[in-house]
Amino acid sequence: MDKKTKPCIHAVSPPDIPVAEWWGKTRELADVVDYVHIRAPEWTKQEKETAVKLALEEGVSPGKLIINDEPELAAAYQLAGAHLPERRTDFPADGRWGQSVHSAEAAKRSERQEASWLYFGHVFASGSKPGKAPRGLGALKAAVTSVRIPVIAIGGITSENAEECIENGASGIAAIAALYERDRPGEAAEQLRARVRSDSNES
Repeated sequence: MDKKTKPCIHAVSPPDIPVAEWWGKTRELADVVDYVHIRAPEWTKQEKETAVKLALEEGVSPGKLIINDEPELAAAYQLAGAHLPERRTDFPADGRWGQSVHSAEAAKRSERQEASWLYFGHVFASGSKPGKAPRGLGALKAAVTSVRIPVIAIGGITSENAEECIENGASGIAAIAALYERDRPGEAAEQLRARVRSDSNES
């Protein structure tokens, strides 16, 4: 995951979804997105591992899978990496990992700890953050310009606003509802990809 390449799309698993249902939707979009992020915070480690196995058995490359807060599983299955919450202060000794951040200062701190990528959010109003004001595009840009590693925009991302994130320096977008709450997740992913990979957004 590089900072200056084609903008990437991360499909992030929603909360409160059974593993089998998650895979039924993910199967439709796995070939379209760049990364599949197994995030569901309420899943046990065993459920996360089951999700990894389902994806791998169906031919998804391990290099396309990111797993939330389970660096041991990321290493065991040679995944793209583990994604850690901002509150976490112990980091994998080796291997790729990213972290969620909510400010430019936090972004710089994660970079100093040798994170490979960051999620910054929530950029727009989000159903998963009810009642919480979005941080906005200005804060996203401040985080992007404060570090050298890729910053992925998350929170309220839609096909209508995804391009704004790229225009403000994000290396990609991470979407939850915009993919998993659609009747045809694959088509939704294609729409997002078309938006963020317009000629003007690619370097």
